[in-house]
Amino acid sequence: MMKLAPFCVLLVAVSQIHVSGEQVGSIPKRHAKVLRDHCFDCHDQASVEGGIDLESLPLTMHSIEVAETWEKILDVLNTGAMPPEGSDPLPIEAKTELLADLSRQLVVARKGLADSGGVITMRRLNRREYRNTMESLLGVKLDVSDLPDDANSGGFDTNGASLFFSSDQFEQYLNIARKSLDQVIGRSGESRRRIKRMEPERDVLEFIFRDYLKRDESGELKQTSLSQLSREELSQYGPSNYRWFNHQAFLKNPLSEDGSPLYNLFSNFALPSITLPADGVGQRFVIRVRAAQIDHRTPEHRRYIEIGSVPSGVPRGELSFAGVRRVEAIIDAPEILEFDYVPLNQEQLKVIVRERHFNQLNAAKKFFRDAVDATGQGPPPSLWVDWVEWEGPITDNHSSPVRHRIFLPRIDGETTQHYHRRVLEAFAARAFRTKAPEATFIDRLMSMYEFDVAQGVPTEEALKEQLAIILASPGFLYLNEPTANRQERELSPQELAVRLSYFLWSSPPDDELSESADSGLICQPTELRRLTHKMLQDPRSDEFIAGFAHQWLHMERLDFFQFNYRKHPRFDDSVKESARQEVYESIADSIRNRRPIRELLRSDYVMVNDLLAGYYGIDGVDGAHFRRVAVPDGLPRGGLLGMAAVMAMGSDGDRSSPVERGAWILRCLLNDPPPPAPPNVPQLSRLDGEVLTARQLQKAHQEEPQCAQCHRKIDPLGFGLENFDAAGRWRDDEVLWPSMVELTDREKKDDPNWRDKIPQPQRRPIQSAGTMPDGEAFRDYFELCDQIAEREDQFVRGLTEQLIAYGLGRPYSFTDEDLALEMIARAKRYDYAISELIVALIESPRFRKK
Repeated sequence: MMKLAPFCVLLVAVSQIHVSGEQVGSIPKRHAKVLRDHCFDCHDQASVEGGIDLESLPLTMHSIEVAETWEKILDVLNTGAMPPEGSDPLPIEAKTELLADLSRQLVVARKGLADSGGVITMRRLNRREYRNTMESLLGVKLDVSDLPDDANSGGFDTNGASLFFSSDQFEQYLNIARKSLDQVIGRSGESRRRIKRMEPERDVLEFIFRDYLKRDESGELKQTSLSQLSREELSQYGPSNYRWFNHQAFLKNPLSEDGSPLYNLFSNFALPSITLPADGVGQRFVIRVRAAQIDHRTPEHRRYIEIGSVPSGVPRGELSFAGVRRVEAIIDAPEILEFDYVPLNQEQLKVIVRERHFNQLNAAKKFFRDAVDATGQGPPPSLWVDWVEWEGPITDNHSSPVRHRIFLPRIDGETTQHYHRRVLEAFAARAFRTKAPEATFIDRLMSMYEFDVAQGVPTEEALKEQLAIILASPGFLYLNEPTANRQERELSPQELAVRLSYFLWSSPPDDELSESADSGLICQPTELRRLTHKMLQDPRSDEFIAGFAHQWLHMERLDFFQFNYRKHPRFDDSVKESARQEVYESIADSIRNRRPIRELLRSDYVMVNDLLAGYYGIDGVDGAHFRRVAVPDGLPRGGLLGMAAVMAMGSDGDRSSPVERGAWILRCLLNDPPPPAPPNVPQLSRLDGEVLTARQLQKAHQEEPQCAQCHRKIDPLGFGLENFDAAGRWRDDEVLWPSMVELTDREKKDDPNWRDKIPQPQRRPIQSAGTMPDGEAFRDYFELCDQIAEREDQFVRGLTEQLIAYGLGRPYSFTDEDLALEMIARAKRYDYAISELIVALIESPRFRKK
């Protein structure tokens, strides 16, 4: 088959805007002496503290970069952050004149430099958008984990300037397109839905027989089959490894006659895997488990069933988490639990069902061995499973007709060549979104198609290759909003629909949005506002909420560390995913119900499901769905600072980190991000071996000159959150762990007093008092939350800047100041509802122009 040569599309839009002298802001030269006398000690060419070099900074604001630097200087002078404490203050009269001139000239510069923030005429689909766009076209979910994740430490994955493209990526896109088309075109109409049920007790018996009865006393392989042995005979065989305690218990337990108690048989209380159909990748299945609690006294954390898959190369007993459900029923009246499941690759076709457990092999072993040490037996089961079944693949109204949308109905008398050209034209038109394909592009595709057919390639295979090329072409992979001679212009109705849809859904427009664009109604303010509110109510806006919140709040840190299962045994993957979802659900609730934004800072309710409610100690919450729940009196929850995910991000998986937490508050809540840490942060080796509280550790950092300035601002905020441990659970004392001592089973056996050799943790009372950046003191976590909530304006300003950057696909610019102020003024009439900030951005000329 003829292959298209790899190509690379790299369009760089560089804007060099020249402005006249009258439009350029300029600081009067008389202020240079004041700056030299009071600021050059720290901000000259040799020092450049905080990244500011005043000695080289031009007084004329001829570029956005220079103007943004002067704006930062204005901000720190206004807040009193500079000159720093201990330095000579600026003379009052000189400071007043400098601030007045600087403010006026920044206004002049803002007008003169407006819209020179870099025009990006083409932006590649980021990984999230590509996945959703492919699904909208082909009706299958894709595994896009091999594509670049487009994470941008300095902004969002919508930032066009950071979305690079290479020839290697083209090959990746082409291969993904081929595989996806194989899945769709290879199906004759809808895939046949099937149901298959497994009785787990038989599978468990097979496992025991296979693993433990392979050899007789002479070492020869046994010829006996499982059907020739009774349970009683099986249970008499001696142990082959440490798990034999529970194997014997399973064989003798009456509940294993018709179902399976979840013993620790396969690590982490798992049943043997079930296997979905080989052609099920990318399709939706329902996994059902009929289960019950064995004893009504089962601990809360052991009442959950998890499902997942086992990636290659991971330790035994660890899985890729996919869902969790609480088991409410008792053994006399089992219940059926349902999980939606979409395997994205061949490995994920094998599904594991297990009792919820910490997702580390060593944690599972410790749990087992602790039970053996305490009772001489393995851990008893808490749950019983009658059967497991899968049903699928399940198609919906959007995915079932995909093949028919690709292969259009034939017209009477139509030639095969004309038909296939029409198929390519229609598919490319849908794939390219705003622009019909050029005739020359279709001509080239048809030439390759005809060449392949002449070489004996079946017509459908040849056509599929051309469809794959469409899905790897710039017209599909890029959001194209061309401009002539870099002149600003209004977006066409179709371009506006695409920009709006990718902003709020990270996917192409649906039929209603496309119809509004085709009719031109979308350009009317009332229609645009109606569409925006409707789109925010649609579940597809979850893509915007999760994508924006994850990057805005720096939630990638939640996956930076493996949490210490010894210190935080309840913070497993189920809790972590529920905690992550709490953040998204809280923001979604705020947007869709137009709630005052201050409730993200301080509220008397939480958005939780049953699992997270149990983790927080809130009773009476049933079901895996998230809902608004009142916070019981005295419980330290409500608002972002009460969320386990936020606290876990401010840790290293072992200990809480006042530095990370304080920096997060400054960055995400107070719109006052601290500068990056200097490259020469000293190691506190003098403290090695000492057992110190978090406050003592940070005090040691403040003794280092290169650390002191920032830590004095950051650490007092973080101290206010020290009542939360690394996993976000409340504590009154900090537990300080000496170096852990690991003893082998042999050492334990030889020394009856082995427990005395394990160092015991020390407890120190938490001191959570601190100060805000402006010096206002707080006594504890609750006062810290109150004071942050009082600074709502700072929070709104920061959020507004982030929305502008995400929605416009470029960093927030100095020239966006007027847009930000307009958005804030409009939203203020609605208690700063986030939805109103979004509407104000979408209705602004900046959003509707290119």
